[in-house]
Amino acid sequence: MTESTLISTEINSDLFKDIKKIRYDVFVIEQECPEEEEWDEYDEKAKHLLLKINGDSVGCARWRKIYYPDYQGNMDCDVIKMERFAVLKQFRGKNYGKELVKKVVQEIYQKTNIEQNTDYPLFMINAQQYVEKFYQSLGFETDKNIPIFYEAGIPHVRMIIPKDTIKNLYFSN
Repeated sequence: MTESTLISTEINSDLFKDIKKIRYDVFVIEQECPEEEEWDEYDEKAKHLLLKINGDSVGCARWRKIYYPDYQGNMDCDVIKMERFAVLKQFRGKNYGKELVKKVVQEIYQKTNIEQNTDYPLFMINAQQYVEKFYQSLGFETDKNIPIFYEAGIPHVRMIIPKDTIKNLYFSN
């Protein structure tokens, strides 16, 4: 039986060493992103999450609250921005990526009491374009108001998931 645990941690914890290794291996080594772009000023303020499967550190993500100007051309709002999703190569193809996204979304939704908090109507991610369909399968929609853009030389799309979709997809029995 597989034991899956999502652990919330801060940048100065021992567990962050595992997150740093995952991000380094995936983004810097595999995807050849410049190391100076991988580590940024947001790491200090972000909440970091580590997925462990049977005790092994397999994936990670981070999230933070940000301001999203002119969402859908008609409103300004605060959003939860999820970033730096990564699963180590040796653990791919086992649905751990989907498990990571689901657990992260559920964790943030519950921790921030998002259902009662009208200031945060949606979650957002800047997804690498090649995984756009993966995130769509998890309820995310591509924000067509934002053209394809590049981060670290890799094409990205802005994707969102409204809190009502999260409630219906991730918490319905």
